[in-house]
Amino acid sequence: MKKISLICILTFYAFFLISFEGIACTTFCLQDGNRVVFGRNFDFPVGYGHVVINKRNTTKAAMIRPPEKPFEWTSKFGSVTFNQNGREFPYGGINESGLVIEQMALNESIYPESDHRYGLTELQWIQYQLDNSASVEEVIASEKFLRISPQSVAKLHFLVADKMGNVATIEFIDGKMVAHTGEGLPVKVLANDTYKNSMNYLEDFSGFGGTKDIPVSSAPLDRFVNAAVALQEFSGEDLIDYSFKILERVKQEDSSTQWSIVYDLNNLEVYFKTRNNPELRKFSLQEMDFDCDSPVQYANIDEGSTAGKLLFEDFSPEQNEDLINRVWSEVEFLSPLPLEVRKFYADYPMTLKCEERKL
Repeated sequence: MKKISLICILTFYAFFLISFEGIACTTFCLQDGNRVVFGRNFDFPVGYGHVVINKRNTTKAAMIRPPEKPFEWTSKFGSVTFNQNGREFPYGGINESGLVIEQMALNESIYPESDHRYGLTELQWIQYQLDNSASVEEVIASEKFLRISPQSVAKLHFLVADKMGNVATIEFIDGKMVAHTGEGLPVKVLANDTYKNSMNYLEDFSGFGGTKDIPVSSAPLDRFVNAAVALQEFSGEDLIDYSFKILERVKQEDSSTQWSIVYDLNNLEVYFKTRNNPELRKFSLQEMDFDCDSPVQYANIDEGSTAGKLLFEDFSPEQNEDLINRVWSEVEFLSPLPLEVRKFYADYPMTLKCEERKL
């Protein structure tokens, strides 16, 4: 294959991913006593994807170009992620410490300009946090040395939660990180508008200080309101079942809701359904092998399960490339990307190294 420079790849990729901003998604966090769950709807034109088991003790390098400084790290934690752009570039997931992070589109996002800190593109930043952060506090603290680079191609914001019940929204407004936590996060919901705008809108509705009736549309702010209402109405039902009811309530009317995922942070279990396979499936991180000496595994997100368990198989660059080709070929603003670019992303995981154990 003819070698392409990283700068050409990322420039070309960024040119076509402007429309990625149009993704609509909804997330929330619900707590009952000490038990914490996290719900997420993923809305997109294509539903095909991989569930990937990412290993601890793996050394990685940022896929970034100058003027960003080269950055390497070694993963402390294993994680399981949901991917459409290939392994190591997830939309979200959970690590073995019970940290969950998920992204949503936000047109207002402006990432920080290059400075003394290291920079990562937006999806690799998600993987970094799952590799290295055990808590919401650690995710926020990483801003001291790490930021999302302006080389990123999608404008996103994030909802993050840990098994201790700490939750944060992370946004990038006017080039600066804005995090809402604790008392500054009275409603643990995020959709496709800023948290500030969403809370201002919510105050107009009955039950939150206003008089308006609860909206029925699937517009971003209306989804925020409906999820907030559902959290307020929770009265001790089964957390997993109730979370899926919330996700059903805020799904897209045009059937573009592709994935509905519920994370049980304390028990390290993940439940999910897809548009192409509405069967409820689950897996447990406690049953997974995160040792980097063993093969990385993945599963087709639409596949069924055997005896209630998702079927994983060994990762290969060919399957990674097939994932990228299938997704990018079916999305209008991704389809023009050449095969060489797709191949570059598919082969990136082959650059990772299992760190030698210290005796």
